[in-house]
Amino acid sequence: MGNKFSLTILLLIVWITVSKAQSSYQVTDSTSLALFNAAEWQQLIVFGKEAISNGDDFPLLRLRIAYASFVRGNYIDALVQYNKVLANDRHNQIALYYAYLCNIYLNRPENAGWFAAALDSAKVEGKQLRSFKIISLGAESGIKFTNIYERGNSSYSRAFVDFSLAYRLNLSTSFSYYYQPIHNDHIIQPGYYAKLSYTPFKRFSFVGAYHYMRSDLRQLVYQNNASLLGVKYAGDAGDFQGDFILSQIGDEKTRQYNVQFVRYLSGNLNFYSISRFSLVDVLSEHNMVVQQLFGFKPVSKLWFEGVVTLGNQYNYAEADALYFYNGFDKTKFKAGANCYFLLKQRLLLGLNYTFERKSDNIFKFNYLQHSINGGITWNF
Repeated sequence: MGNKFSLTILLLIVWITVSKAQSSYQVTDSTSLALFNAAEWQQLIVFGKEAISNGDDFPLLRLRIAYASFVRGNYIDALVQYNKVLANDRHNQIALYYAYLCNIYLNRPENAGWFAAALDSAKVEGKQLRSFKIISLGAESGIKFTNIYERGNSSYSRAFVDFSLAYRLNLSTSFSYYYQPIHNDHIIQPGYYAKLSYTPFKRFSFVGAYHYMRSDLRQLVYQNNASLLGVKYAGDAGDFQGDFILSQIGDEKTRQYNVQFVRYLSGNLNFYSISRFSLVDVLSEHNMVVQQLFGFKPVSKLWFEGVVTLGNQYNYAEADALYFYNGFDKTKFKAGANCYFLLKQRLLLGLNYTFERKSDNIFKFNYLQHSINGGITWNF
């Protein structure tokens, strides 16, 4: 008799618990759907996250929260929800579709390619998806002014093309030309650069780059080159990259170790920061170089950036070993500002100003250098 009574009580408790859970699910489902249909995006985000914290977690709820964040332009927050859905259903086409767009809007073409490879749809927002295509092409050119006679005005030019070789494999290539007068002589330096990015996993990309520069100085010819290997992780709050650069510049071999953090402070490219820490080992000296950039979007299609670089930047490589500016002297301090304007969704115009404190490599005198650089990029 006692066992039957205990069993009855247990079944009653289970029935009440299940009924309560079912009722809670129905309330969460109907309320979130009503907020979704009414386009009350912020209320939906707050209600949905609170429901999840209370145990009401199901794919439709996360998809609704994700879309609300997507509409409000918080692509990082939207990706968190879409990735949760894909963790349990990796073929969910809605999550894949919008996760692809989130990465495009965050300027993560490598990660976007991973999602594109899993999509059943051949089009996204009316655009045809292709595994092989030209992503962008463009050019930049600039001039550098000094305040001393011993160093003339330098110039730098570069033309580039970026490809998608496959959904998860991207190639960036460029040709450059650098010229710097040195009192009664000059440096002439043409160069070639190539970078491969492979994204075998949703969050991880592997990066490899090679930079060749031929330097003519005082009737001498140097075959300079640099190689980079790195890994990049696309996280929920931002991106992390660690890489190693081995270069041979003239007679000097340099090892450079870098870690870089990208933070999307507003969940998009309206406000972001890039922090980079580098250890440069050259001529038996270990130099720490720190670079900090902040960017913001004050109005539609216009971005401003401010960047400061501290430390001895001799044989220092930037932007995945793309920029070396293999000049005759050492840069002690550098600060600059960038401006970008997007014209008609495809044409990106860029303008850069950079101020540098430099030191002669032999006689150790100091001088200042000002640079102005302009660029144009066509996105396909």
